[in-house]
Amino acid sequence: NDPEFKAKALLWTKRFFDKSYLLASMVEEEFVQEGRLSRGVKQRNEKGIWVLQATSMPSILVETGFITHRPDEDYLNSEKGQEEIATNILNAIKRYREATEGTASNRK
Repeated sequence: NDPEFKAKALLWTKRFFDKSYLLASMVEEEFVQEGRLSRGVKQRNEKGIWVLQATSMPSILVETGFITHRPDEDYLNSEKGQEEIATNILNAIKRYREATEGTASNRK
């Protein structure tokens, strides 16, 4: 509850917001290309999520579906669904790295 600590955490969150948003958008695009429903990338403006705020790097929370929705639950429990979700996230991370760091051939 230290106000100084909260202020520092907020500054870290803001520092990496653009990169976090870029990564989240890329994950969302990968899901959409796979045919999943898009609810868009959201920024939580009320109380923050600790694991997203207490980082010194870009961070996102990926919502892969809702277990209260039977078709989502079936998809999330299936091997095919788990493979697709993992592949989508991996592809987004690769795209993010290329966008922010350049390709391996561009680095020395």
